Amino acid sequence: MSTEKIIDMHFHVGLLGDQFPDWGQMSEEYRKLLVYPVFLRYGRMDPEEVSDASLRAATEKVIGETKLDHVVCLALDPVYDQNGDRRTEQSHLWVDNEYIIDLRRSLGDKVMLGASVHPYDKAFKDRVREYVDKGAVLLKWLPSAQQINLASDKVRDALKFLASVQDGNPLPLLLHVGPEYAIPSVDERTTSYDYLSWTAWDRLRNAFRGSDRWHIPQTNKIHENLRAGLDAGAVIIFAHCGLPYYAPDRLRQIVEHSDFNSVKLYLNDYPVN
Repeated sequence: MSTEKIIDMHFHVGLLGDQFPDWGQMSEEYRKLLVYPVFLRYGRMDPEEVSDASLRAATEKVIGETKLDHVVCLALDPVYDQNGDRRTEQSHLWVDNEYIIDLRRSLGDKVMLGASVHPYDKAFKDRVREYVDKGAVLLKWLPSAQQINLASDKVRDALKFLASVQDGNPLPLLLHVGPEYAIPSVDERTTSYDYLSWTAWDRLRNAFRGSDRWHIPQTNKIHENLRAGLDAGAVIIFAHCGLPYYAPDRLRQIVEHSDFNSVKLYLNDYPVN
């Protein structure tokens, strides 16, 4: 009989913030976007009845009924500014690590902690160590939503730290790359914070955006940072492989950004043993 476990390693949770504002919130602006009722529809929830209690109940129901052995529930740290200060008011959606831990108290070890600690946080190392001690199995970053510039030296330092934080072993980083539509950036110009590449089509699209142009990623510096972390022993999971969400293969470079070619290079250069 096989002893292998079946794990969903990418399970998002959320809170409105009406009852547990210290554990998570969704901004009023976010709740006005189309993506919000779409998510509620998938969860079979009435928009008029959404609350922290109903979201918690729906989450516990889904996890409790699944036949999977474990579910990695993902926290999402709020925005931190360049000074390392926490800025929840600049975050459309955030979920505290302690909420995931509380879910685990209710549901047992079926819940695994997908922690999130912002690399700009001045207490980054201490917080990561804390959540490793509390059972974190990975760390989650969503650059555009969290305002993380992957070209920052803070990212390079964080990746090198993650490479050996678990008694000399790495804490894997679940890093979103490529297009992101579920949790928008509070600054539309930084939508491109999730990009590993910048193509001619990106430049053309950007030229038509006027004063609201996207930030141009410092791709050379981004790859230097990622490779410095990987060379130190870090493990990076490129969420969705940087693939476009909607466009078919023949049109994806024209219609929608893709980072698959960049991700493929990392898969070739850093094969999994």
